[in-house]
Amino acid sequence: MLFCDSARSVIYLFSIVCLKRLPKRISTICKRSSTINRVSGNCQQDFAMSLFREIADRMESDIRSGKYKPGGKIPSIRRLASEFSCNKLTVQRAFELLKDRGLIENVIGSGTYVRFPERIDERGHLFDFRTSYISENFFPYLKAKEIFSNLFDRDRGAALSSTPVEGDPRLIRVLGETYRLPAERVLIVSGAQQGLDLTAKVFAARISDSILFEDPTYHGAISLFRAKHFVPMEDDGPELAALDLKLNGQIRLFYTMPAVHNPTGVSYGREKLEAVAERAEKHPFYVIEDDFLSEFLDRPRPRFVDICPERTIYIKSLTQTTVSGLRLGFMVVPGELYDKFVYTKYTSDLVCTGVLQKFLMEFILRGDYESYIAETRKRVADRQGRLLSIIERHPDLNVFLPQYGYNLWVQSNRMIDSPYVPWSKGEEFSFSPGYRSCFRLSFMNMEDESFRRALPYLDSVFTTLFGV
Repeated sequence: MLFCDSARSVIYLFSIVCLKRLPKRISTICKRSSTINRVSGNCQQDFAMSLFREIADRMESDIRSGKYKPGGKIPSIRRLASEFSCNKLTVQRAFELLKDRGLIENVIGSGTYVRFPERIDERGHLFDFRTSYISENFFPYLKAKEIFSNLFDRDRGAALSSTPVEGDPRLIRVLGETYRLPAERVLIVSGAQQGLDLTAKVFAARISDSILFEDPTYHGAISLFRAKHFVPMEDDGPELAALDLKLNGQIRLFYTMPAVHNPTGVSYGREKLEAVAERAEKHPFYVIEDDFLSEFLDRPRPRFVDICPERTIYIKSLTQTTVSGLRLGFMVVPGELYDKFVYTKYTSDLVCTGVLQKFLMEFILRGDYESYIAETRKRVADRQGRLLSIIERHPDLNVFLPQYGYNLWVQSNRMIDSPYVPWSKGEEFSFSPGYRSCFRLSFMNMEDESFRRALPYLDSVFTTLFGV
C-alpha cells in the first residue's frame, strides 16, 4: 500500500500512471482504425469492381436484345455515370470491358458505337463497298506488260521523254477519235480532279459564290470549290424551276455529271440536257461536264460538249475506267479559254507522265481498252444483279433504277448514325438532311472471291439494321 501525504500527491501519481499507459492505448486505437479503413477500402473496391461489371453486363444485354443496334451510338460516359450513380471512371472501365468483348468501338470526337458483327474477312481486310474504283486484279496486266516491253524495245530511252504541256500529240489525236471530240481543244490531265483544280484556278475570283452544283453531287468537287449553291436532282436531271431561281447573274459555272451521275446513277434525258444548254447560252454560264462513266451506258447519249461546245468545259477521267494507279484523263475547253488553261497547267504542274501517255495510246490503238471495257461491263452487270437480288429481300430499301456503272444509290427508311457502315453515306454527297437515309454501294473494288464472301455479310448487315 502506498501512502501519500496530500491530495496533490495523489493526483500527481495518477497522472504518471496514465501517461505510461497512453502510448499503448493510442497504438491499440490506431491499429483498430487502420483495420476499419482497410476493410472499408476493400469493400469500396469490391463494390466498384462489381458495379463496372454490372454496367458492362447490362449494356451487353441491351446490345444483344437489339436496344442498341450495330452501328448505333450508345449513351455517353457522363450519362451512364448519372444513371448508375457512380463516377465516370467506373463507366470507363465498363466500356473497356465491352471493347474486350468485341461489342463496341470508340471514335475520337464522335462517341462510342456498337460494332457490326463479322466486319472483317478471313484475311483481315474490310469488305469495301465504299471505294468507287475497279479492282486492279481485273486489269489485263499481261497485255500492259507486253505494251511497256514493246515501248522500251522500240523507243529505248525516248520512251521516258517528257511531253508538251498539252499532252502527247498522238494520244490527243487518239482520244479525239475515240471520244468524238475536237483534238485541237483537248488537254491531257492527271485525272478529273486536276481538271477541276485547273478550272478553279482559271475562275479564281470568289469561285465558291459563282458555281452551282447538283444535289447530291461528287464530294471531291464540293471540297475543292467549297460549294454553297445547289439545285435538287430529279430522275432525269436537275429541277429546272430551282435552277432558274439560282441563275441571278452571279453564277458563272454549273458543275454536273449528266452521264451516270455520281452518286445517284441518274443520266440526263435529252430534253433536260437541251433545257440546261439553253440556259447556259442565255444567262450565260459555263457547264463543267464531268464524264464519270459514260462507257457503261446502254447507248451513246447527247452531251453538253456536243450541244453547246463553247459553253462547256468537258472533263474525263480514265482512271475510273481502267485502274486507280493510271492517273490520266483529259479535258476539252472552249476555244476562248484554251490558252488560259494551258498556261495555268504549265504554272501548276509541267507535264503528266510521258511513258503513261504512250502506254495509254498503245492500249487504245491495239483495241485492248475496248475489250477491257466490254469485259468489265459484263462483270458489272453480273454483280449489280446479285446485289439487287439481296436488296429486294429488304422492303425498307429502295434502289433508283435504271442505274449504270458500278455504284448503286440506295434509299432506306431510317438514318444510320455510325462511322462503321460498309458503304458511303448520303451526307458525304449532300448537306441536305433528306439524303442521310441514302447510301452508295460501290461494288467493283473487290476481287471475285472477296465479293462472293461480301454478299452474305452485306445481307446480314441489312437484316440487322433494317429487318427482313
